[in-house]
Amino acid sequence: MKLATADDVLGQSAASRTAGAGMLTIGSRLAAKLIDLVMLIFLARFLHPSDFGLVAIAMAAVFVVEALFELPTAAALIRVPEITSDLLNTAFTLSLLRGLVIAVMLLAVSAPLAAFNNDWRLVSLLAVLSLAPTLRGLCSPRVIEYTRKLDFRPDVLIELSGKIAALIFSGAIAFSTRSYWAIAAASVTAPLVGTIISYFISPMRPRLTLSKWQEFSNLIGWNFVSQFCSALNWQIDRLMLPRFTTGPAFGHYAMGKQLSEIPIQAFVAPLTRPTMAALASSGESVTSRYIQISQALSLVLFPVLGFCIIWPEIILRVGLGEQWLSASEWLRWVTAAALISVPTMLLAPLAMAKNQTRWLAIRTGVELLVRVPLVWLGAVHYGIPGAIGGSAIANAFSTFVALVAVRRLIGSSFRSQLAILCRPIFAMVPATAFLLIAEASLIDTTTLIHQIAFLVPCVIFYFLIYSLSGFLCWFFAGKPPGLENLIMQKIWKIRRKWL
Repeated sequence: MKLATADDVLGQSAASRTAGAGMLTIGSRLAAKLIDLVMLIFLARFLHPSDFGLVAIAMAAVFVVEALFELPTAAALIRVPEITSDLLNTAFTLSLLRGLVIAVMLLAVSAPLAAFNNDWRLVSLLAVLSLAPTLRGLCSPRVIEYTRKLDFRPDVLIELSGKIAALIFSGAIAFSTRSYWAIAAASVTAPLVGTIISYFISPMRPRLTLSKWQEFSNLIGWNFVSQFCSALNWQIDRLMLPRFTTGPAFGHYAMGKQLSEIPIQAFVAPLTRPTMAALASSGESVTSRYIQISQALSLVLFPVLGFCIIWPEIILRVGLGEQWLSASEWLRWVTAAALISVPTMLLAPLAMAKNQTRWLAIRTGVELLVRVPLVWLGAVHYGIPGAIGGSAIANAFSTFVALVAVRRLIGSSFRSQLAILCRPIFAMVPATAFLLIAEASLIDTTTLIHQIAFLVPCVIFYFLIYSLSGFLCWFFAGKPPGLENLIMQKIWKIRRKWL
């Protein structure tokens, strides 16, 4: 019998802690997105599609300007050997300055953006939305001390508290006014409440200083380029399409895209910090660990994205109501375009762990150069479908560049990177067949209560079929290390405990 070596034990311990941290952050993000979804459903019942389109234009400007002045203070504080008060104060000062500069920039672009879209409501809307990045910049930087220990409970509390407060406040405004200001209120309330709670969790009396600026400066150059290009790639269609569509049509598209982004935001974004921490401490096993984490992410994402592609009409009919059914095709095809990028969604934490953020700039820069002309031409000639087609081609170029980057960074071949899709694809075949068979019966149901009563067991069976098929694929693949191993270990521990 082979005994486990010290390296094996340490590796298993690190993998277990990373998995625990990842599950906690994903669980909290899922809870946050569930709150967002409840808020979205509530607002959709009281607001007009054109209201969502108007706020989507303003939020696109906010995201781009925020990315233009992105400062990776958290990544810098994670990488340093020891946290000092000067480092924390410098991080606070940089975050505060960033928030103020973003607010000024948003006020400056509000009038040109309003003139471009011929809607002067954007001026006052951007003035209110500019408060959100300023409030986020005031958050206590000492919370990062928990992150360095892979303890993400404070992050969970901060995020969920802000989301719940935003849900209550925006819901009250929507119910009483039926105004788009309800959406803007949610965007400002969440960072305000989160910032206040951060000082209860990690108290500090910040002072303004830039004495440790050099610890942050080396991450800013390439990160600035990559974040700015990434934000433009993400929002360019929202900035262009209002010129070529009506307000309600753009509102339906904005809703479809917002729904399609929820799974990626719920699973990919919360994995960034724990993945970066795990890869930074992996040593020579960084390649296998990156592949395992990417495999786990694809196994979780595929059924969720697949559900949005197969049943978009049902999601919108049951969730938002009949008035939003026009958004179903946009939800389907925007999700399908995003599916192309699944194999390389963890390039960002890998590049930051390796201190090679230039690869992020190269990837997002190539994607932007392809996306802008294709989305513009597609929107001019074919409207929304043309813009989605241009985005899909840009995603394909971006994925290829990312595959090259991963091979250069850790030596992983294209074949091994793309092989992570095999088990999810095979597992999706019986699950997809089940949804297609059940769809006809669900459409025949008339009332909302009957639809929900039929939908819930269908969703449960869908994920159960996918899970069983995934475990069969894993078994026939020789039980390689990964997410399935961790799940089986947890099951055996629970079984031994009960026995």
